[in-house]
Amino acid sequence: MKRLSVMVIVLTVLFGLSGFIVPEAPAQTTSQILIGGGRTDDAWYPFSQALAKFINEKSTWLKADAVSTAGISGNFDMVKEQPDKYIGISSFSQIHYRPGHDYSKKRVPHTGDRFIATASTMTQCLITYDAKIKRVEDLAGKVVDVGRKGAANTPDHMAILKAYGVDDKVKEIVYTGYGGGASKMMDGLVDASFLLFNHIYPRTFSKGGLIDKLETKAPVYYIGFDRDKLLALMEQEFAVLPVRVPAKALDPVTQPNDIWAFNDPTFFIADERMDPKIVYEVTRVIWETPAEEWAKWHPIGAHMTPEFKPAPPSLKLNKLHPGAKKYYDEKGIKVQDLVELLK
Repeated sequence: MKRLSVMVIVLTVLFGLSGFIVPEAPAQTTSQILIGGGRTDDAWYPFSQALAKFINEKSTWLKADAVSTAGISGNFDMVKEQPDKYIGISSFSQIHYRPGHDYSKKRVPHTGDRFIATASTMTQCLITYDAKIKRVEDLAGKVVDVGRKGAANTPDHMAILKAYGVDDKVKEIVYTGYGGGASKMMDGLVDASFLLFNHIYPRTFSKGGLIDKLETKAPVYYIGFDRDKLLALMEQEFAVLPVRVPAKALDPVTQPNDIWAFNDPTFFIADERMDPKIVYEVTRVIWETPAEEWAKWHPIGAHMTPEFKPAPPSLKLNKLHPGAKKYYDEKGIKVQDLVELLK
């Protein structure tokens, strides 16, 4: 009888205490996204790899893989066509996907892309071997290389030539793109070409591989633009964000004066239909990862600073994703136009 009483007491205590045991919180569901990075040899592709690694290390519930695509337009298409699955690296020139642009007529027009954070640069001007060509107007009667036919940035190059009244005065327009333009210049087949050079925000410049290659033959000269003309073209939805290049920043002899180049910046995007919770988490990871970690993946990553991460090309032209906006607003982070930071 005594043994039975003890058992009753023990069972009573155990059952009584069970009401005070805190149940484990249910595990948070893991989500998976893909990051469209472009071609594996593109300068911005390492940014997609870096972000995937940072997400996998720093998020408890979001996982990511970087994937190669047919290029920046391919990234944009993935985001557009699978908005719940992809984020991507886009460029300012994808503005030509908007209704009313010739570029969009050959594709399905789209306006749902939304800015998350900065990535890399595509800063450029006109390059020539001819020291007598000092202004865009001097290209009259010359052979000029622009982007490939059908490429998103080709309308921007053509718009610049038109703004200076030489689009119908040049001897010939050649459509090959940056690498092709450099090769044709070396071979004497074109007089000038739109060409990229290295740029870390705000004003760290170097020539880069293409110009270094050109200079194995002869000195290279740089033809800049007028900031007001570039801004007017931006108002018309062309991707020509003006960038001031201080005198001698590219070369102490062949670039003696300040010039205005233009940038077709790249940046992380998601479609407006993507879950804001996911984009909020992506934004958090980007924001909390310091510039020196990005720079380990690509030197341009050095500009992933608090000033430049939340800077779309133009707030008027590049809306923030609701998830990114929520994060920036909650943290009191200043979002400003990249165009204003590079003047």
